[in-house]
Amino acid sequence: MVRIDMEIIVDELSENFTKVLRALIDEACPGNDVDNDRLIKIFRNRLERGFDRWENVTDRSIDSDYS
Repeated sequence: MVRIDMEIIVDELSENFTKVLRALIDEACPGNDVDNDRLIKIFRNRLERGFDRWENVTDRSIDSDYS
């Protein structure tokens, strides 16, 4: 078992999360005018409430040999 820092994960994947969330909202609510910055800010806030800073994950979810 290993643990990951959720804040760092969100920081490093923020651009990808924004793209995915934008696509989700565009598909669910075509013609919306949700601002991307507001979208990621809300997402981060929800993550902070929904996860501990450090989350345990199984070893199989980590590839420490990848470079």
